[in-house]
Amino acid sequence: MSGKLHICIDCGGSKTSAVVSTVSREGESVVVARGLAGPSNYKDNGIHTFLNAIRTATQSALSKALGSSIELPAIDEIINKENKANLQSQEKSHLFSAWIGASGVDAAQDISTLEPLLSCLLGVPLESQRLVVANDSFILCSPLLSCAKPIENAIVAVAGTGSVVVSFQRNNKSLKSNSSSIMQLARAGGWGYLLGDDGSGFFAGREAIREVLRESNLEELEDHPSVSPFVEYEKKETLRSLLLDHFKLDSPDELFSVVYAPDIGPTISGGDGRNTTPEWARVDRKQRFVSLAPLVFHAAFTLKDSTALRALRTSLGGLAAQISSLCVGQDDSRSRVGKRVTASTTVLCLGGSLFGVEDYRKLLLEELQLLGYSFPHVVFVSDAAQEGALGLAKLFG
Repeated sequence: MSGKLHICIDCGGSKTSAVVSTVSREGESVVVARGLAGPSNYKDNGIHTFLNAIRTATQSALSKALGSSIELPAIDEIINKENKANLQSQEKSHLFSAWIGASGVDAAQDISTLEPLLSCLLGVPLESQRLVVANDSFILCSPLLSCAKPIENAIVAVAGTGSVVVSFQRNNKSLKSNSSSIMQLARAGGWGYLLGDDGSGFFAGREAIREVLRESNLEELEDHPSVSPFVEYEKKETLRSLLLDHFKLDSPDELFSVVYAPDIGPTISGGDGRNTTPEWARVDRKQRFVSLAPLVFHAAFTLKDSTALRALRTSLGGLAAQISSLCVGQDDSRSRVGKRVTASTTVLCLGGSLFGVEDYRKLLLEELQLLGYSFPHVVFVSDAAQEGALGLAKLFG
């Protein structure tokens, strides 16, 4: 590989995706290799897990691109090294530029902490603007660069394990100067699962359990039939039956034991030495909720289960409200008022695993219309790391 290599790394709550790109002899930006690693949400997983995931994904992608195995510096060595400049100079740099879009990296302090560490790890210098560390929403706003007028702004809505909404403005400065051609305006949400994450996998799972419990409470107000009220649900698939089967439970009341069980339950061995701890008890509470998202989607969009649809509308209603909070009224003809943008001059960029489901995207647009907002330009970014890597190759050659 003789040309410059560029890498974009999308760090999420479920996986880390790295894409290496270059410019072909024909002058086209092309992808040359990919690498994957485990979860790397900076806020949730901590700095060691975050950096190790980036190291694993980058090593995999670079080894494929170069055709031989490469070894990046060990994370402990980077973190504990007092003179990081010397460490970087000792490493052969294979990369010309790098763009890291990381979930959980929200504050300026996060970026200033990570920049020198990632510069050492990847061998990309900071001073030339060739290394960019930002929230993962920055990668997803890349469609704004190719939009024609009157589109001047973008709102990125991410719905995966977590969620966040961020607005951006296109400016006329070159990426090769001291400023990006895309500037962040404002954000909403992205507070983590304890405080927000509307529209996320966690929120969808939580709302599904809440709806099943509400439904059960309402049934208790009716006269009790002569047979168990749960017999009817055993005859066909519903959100309730799916949840109970998933957790191996007999009634909605037992869901409390799942929700409030300790994060990592004790290992219980049977007489034959086998682990008899339920599978759901072997993961933390957050993942118990997140794991329900595929079941909720199946119930809502395949089975047309009204309880599941209600749960998803509640979840997306909060995300739609966050999007609308970054916008001015539909009747305002100005492109922007303060930091609020106008929907008619804004491209809505959707990213994250949940928005990979078309019906979920449609549901969000319906919730936005209920709030009085309609975006004529909506784009789903299916591969953020690829879009970012191709953008770097186009920029730096």
